[in-house]
Amino acid sequence: MATFTATANSNTTIGYAQYGSTTWNRGTTNGACQGAYQGTSASRSRVGVMVFSGTGAALKGKIITQITLRITCSAAGSGSSSKKLSFRRANYQTLQTGIRGSAQVGAALGTLTGKFYNNTVTHTLSATSNAALFEAMKDYFAEGNSALVLYNGETSSSSGYSSNYARVTTCVLTVTYMDATVWYRDGSTWKQCTVWYDDHQELLRNQTNRSEKADRSGSRRVMGHP
Repeated sequence: MATFTATANSNTTIGYAQYGSTTWNRGTTNGACQGAYQGTSASRSRVGVMVFSGTGAALKGKIITQITLRITCSAAGSGSSSKKLSFRRANYQTLQTGIRGSAQVGAALGTLTGKFYNNTVTHTLSATSNAALFEAMKDYFAEGNSALVLYNGETSSSSGYSSNYARVTTCVLTVTYMDATVWYRDGSTWKQCTVWYDDHQELLRNQTNRSEKADRSGSRRVMGHP
């Protein structure tokens, strides 16, 4: 097992814009915001972006077994312990400027529930903890992506916050992973090789079928290279 860690907490890695605006507010003071403050129209709901530099290159094609998010939030919005952070795919893998907030919002990944107010909290994602979000997020990072979007589309009254408004000022991503490798027998020696694939699940399915056929014929062939 290996781990990879990256942090979103700088002018180039964390920020937000309103859904209908091209003005981006960057850095830890502004944070990555979701929801609305004094925003009665959908165009004023905030889009937060967190970029974890190097993640795409480090995790592309890897088998991810656990993800942790260490999230620091400012005292913005409510102090409810059932606030939801809504994570989405990012259409751009860097903190773009000059585009509308809406241009960054991709498909939904899932939500985390907790107290995201004036605190730092660590959430663990795995096959047994926050499993649905884990499945979506691990596939997303294994595709070679590096950015996460916070967006829930909420509006608010003209004088307050929406119910799930939050401002993430720092987020530390830590991913536990394995290289996609298989073992095969070369005569009397077992060797490990790296798998070539475009779609991880499809290859493993095909590889299993080939191995079963090979075992029945008394030989074994595996795609890959030592």
